[in-house]
Amino acid sequence: MEQAGRVSASPRLNTQGLTRSPSVSSTRSPALTPGLLPHHQDTNSLLVCVAEEFFSKARKDVLKVADSLDAQRVHEYQKLIATGLGCLETVLSSNKLAPRLEAKLQLRYASILCEETNNIMEAETALTKGITLSDKYRFYDLKYLMQFLQLKMLSQRKGKAAMITVDKHIENAELLKHTPWVYALRFFKASLYLQSANPSDLHAIDNLKAIINLALQRGDTVIFVVASLLEGLSLLKNMRDDAFVRIQHCIAQSQKYQLDPSIHIPQIDILALMLDFACSLHQKSPQMIVQKMKALQIRMDVSINQDSWSLSDTEIALPIRKQSSNVQVISEDTRAVLRPGNEGDGCDYLTMSFWSKIEAFVMTYTYSGIGVLYQNPRNDTKMFDMWNEALAQLAKSKPTRIHGHPTSLQAAIRSADWRRELKCYLQILRGLHLATHCRWGDVQKCVEELENLVPIPLEGVVGLFSVYLSGVYQQGLGNLLSADSIFSNPVLSLDNHGKVTSSGSEVRILAAFNRIWIMQHPDHRNDMLTNELVEQLRLLCPDHPNREMRLIWNLLQAATQTNPPIPVTTAKSHLSHVLHESKALGDVQTLSIALNLIRAKLFQNIVGDQAVKSAKAGASQARKSGNVLWISVADNLLAQSYEVQGQMDEAQNSFSTAVQYANEAIRRREDIDKHE
Repeated sequence: MEQAGRVSASPRLNTQGLTRSPSVSSTRSPALTPGLLPHHQDTNSLLVCVAEEFFSKARKDVLKVADSLDAQRVHEYQKLIATGLGCLETVLSSNKLAPRLEAKLQLRYASILCEETNNIMEAETALTKGITLSDKYRFYDLKYLMQFLQLKMLSQRKGKAAMITVDKHIENAELLKHTPWVYALRFFKASLYLQSANPSDLHAIDNLKAIINLALQRGDTVIFVVASLLEGLSLLKNMRDDAFVRIQHCIAQSQKYQLDPSIHIPQIDILALMLDFACSLHQKSPQMIVQKMKALQIRMDVSINQDSWSLSDTEIALPIRKQSSNVQVISEDTRAVLRPGNEGDGCDYLTMSFWSKIEAFVMTYTYSGIGVLYQNPRNDTKMFDMWNEALAQLAKSKPTRIHGHPTSLQAAIRSADWRRELKCYLQILRGLHLATHCRWGDVQKCVEELENLVPIPLEGVVGLFSVYLSGVYQQGLGNLLSADSIFSNPVLSLDNHGKVTSSGSEVRILAAFNRIWIMQHPDHRNDMLTNELVEQLRLLCPDHPNREMRLIWNLLQAATQTNPPIPVTTAKSHLSHVLHESKALGDVQTLSIALNLIRAKLFQNIVGDQAVKSAKAGASQARKSGNVLWISVADNLLAQSYEVQGQMDEAQNSFSTAVQYANEAIRRREDIDKHE
């Protein structure tokens, strides 16, 4: 759930920090053009019309510009934007504008500067002028909107300063009892925390608790539900010992008003189910995973025919009770953040960016594929169908149907980056699972696809996983020197543990595991480095929050040949843990490896029924795993057990099967060599 930070306080002011080009910024405008112009056709009105025409023309093909980033196209785009800004500058310098129109134009001018350029100082100057004008004439709605944009710009440069400033604005809004803006500012603050390295710290939770308490006092049930779910998301991003209990409490709290039909907005219902499903994936409970996955899929199927949520709708309007006030703090000009309700409606609306229906379906397919891993028996065909459908949806759906029509080049670039990043994750998932079946030809295709998708230099978790998958591919082909060189890459070093997300740390631990496996080969033996890596892992793995990481750590402890070797009783203890955990997790692959290790370590050249039973159990589980290499190993061990018992016919049959599967594993490798 590393994508949790995409939920922000406003579709116009998404606070996700991304790499910016020298001439493009990353804000969406809080100002809307309808209602901006006076009805009379003077020169200033014409210039504003011309400016908007230039902006519209530039953004008509912004998706194509973002996809190609062709220098000529980018230049033409920026030329149109610059011309439009020049028109607005001329109007603002005319000194012939009505105060409210001037304030709105200052906001529009600043928002375009922030969206499309790096002229932050000029944008802040325009906002300062607009705020001063709004103060003078008491345009409180525009003043709040300008402050909102100021916070957005400040958060891009100075995160801590933005936090201090937003607290001041919240305090002022609370003092003046402008509750709608208290909500908007606190959700903005929540979005900043969700994108921070530690979203579940005390201050982040306190901010969300403040929203929850205010919503309870005012009876704004939908706001209460959303804030509760955001609290769960913040906890999910940084899992701690009590995180599961606290997340489940957040989910239960969000269901407090489940009998109220007004809270059942499709996007929010699906967010709750997705959070619950993600939590169960972290808990590694197969029964709960399958149950939560089915609930999510059923709700997604229901949403197909719900007209209230269109395929490309990327925002939702959260109802908040109207408050009587002599001061106008919500108007048509604030629709991007706060939308006025109809007369007699009883509610105004907080506008929040959210996933589109297509995006929700893609994420559901992606996570459902992971969920199928825990089904018993596991259906690999269904799993790949899920991931292939997610890729197909990304390929065939227009970008505007996934994230709506972007309002700037930077927004279009972010949309293209999101699609590319999700494609990378899907290829990584496919590649890693294909590797467990020794389907190296298909793994090679995933590696090649990632090389085309992942930018150089490699960044983030996607880059780490891409490097790791290429190492797995080389190791699977038997190119152990190449594999070890990849796993030794500084980006996968354990010395960097904890400097990125928990997922990145886990990839580095896995790379260390692979290096140790490689050094078990006689030609690559390095006892000193093996012991060094084991000691580093000993600090990270025994109490790791991920059960599967603890499982593999115990497997490695039992299987690794060290100098001096570990006692047999210690090996038995580790193997016992692996057997218990792999059964609880439904991990057939690890269970088959553990059973064959037990046979190899404890029943080698032992006469008796127990030795044969152990070998048969290992062979049976290996077949269920579908890994031809481990099937070959298991049948060879079974043949040895039969031979020790004097059952030569059975031994010959098992040995022939082992050779057959070994040849199949070799054939799959040779097919790659021929292709290369």
